[in-house]
Amino acid sequence: MDLVTGGTGIVGAHVLDALLAQGRSVRALVRPGSDRSIVRRILAHYHPDGAERFARIQWWEGDLFDGDALEAAMQGVEHVYHCAAFVSFDPRDRAELFRTNIEGTAGVVNAALQAGVRRLCHVSSTATIGRARTGASTEQDLFVQDKHSSPYAISKFDAELEVYRGIAEGLDAVLVNPCVVLGPGVRGRSSMTMIERLVRGSRFYPAGTNAVVDARDVATAMTRLVREGATGERYLLIGEGVSYQRLFALIATSAGKPAPARRLPVWTLEVAWRAEALRTLFGGRPMITRHTARTASRQRLYDGSKAAALLGMSFRGAEEAVRNTVAFLAGQ
Repeated sequence: MDLVTGGTGIVGAHVLDALLAQGRSVRALVRPGSDRSIVRRILAHYHPDGAERFARIQWWEGDLFDGDALEAAMQGVEHVYHCAAFVSFDPRDRAELFRTNIEGTAGVVNAALQAGVRRLCHVSSTATIGRARTGASTEQDLFVQDKHSSPYAISKFDAELEVYRGIAEGLDAVLVNPCVVLGPGVRGRSSMTMIERLVRGSRFYPAGTNAVVDARDVATAMTRLVREGATGERYLLIGEGVSYQRLFALIATSAGKPAPARRLPVWTLEVAWRAEALRTLFGGRPMITRHTARTASRQRLYDGSKAAALLGMSFRGAEEAVRNTVAFLAGQ
């Protein structure tokens, strides 16, 4: 039996799919009242027998802050895949980011120790990877907190520290650091927000670069690293480094829209996030924040060869990941 937290998110749903394909018994921790239908739709997107696969999932209601419920959910569990997280770059969400990502991870670690699970696989982020002095960043480039660090990055780094604390107390765990994960998921959440906006059409793209990875590859890597990865090691999961110009063009053209043709100057983004901060001062969610504006203008390059070499995997490129996600949206 394997337990997945955050099973209705992009990564969690794809981990459930991968485990079901391997014939594993799976249990998904969900908050009471959570809409589980997204998992059924994702399974149907990939498999003619998606409904039958969905019926094999054991749903367990609870949250990350109830230690007794967490420990009960882990009884008889061999592996825990901790995919639950809160993603936001709105500075007003700092408290919730810290509560969910740090305190929630601490709760999962404590419950795993008490339940005696064989191994934990923790989903972190490239946000906790430091910038290399030259070339691409690797797992060895440590996060350095400064005034420019987003609350999200800080929360994910401190969540990693909770996992390492658990390892010091006897937990066997491995960590993965995926870049921007592309794949079918809930509308308006994570990378789906960006894809939905571009599917509707846009004329602009930012000047930066980043990396993307297909959610199917993240899930495959996780289900293998939980057995093959070294205790306490971090593994970057990188599909393809890509400019935002190319990524936005791939998304737009996959949806039959013209590719954005106008680059946004850095100063425009600086004005935009300030204007959004004022617009949403008394309510609403900003379309762009200080952290997303500055990230969109940066050049980021990651080296995912550590995981690829260990697993012998060939990760899908940006085009295939985009095509899969846009096809899911079109079928909804």
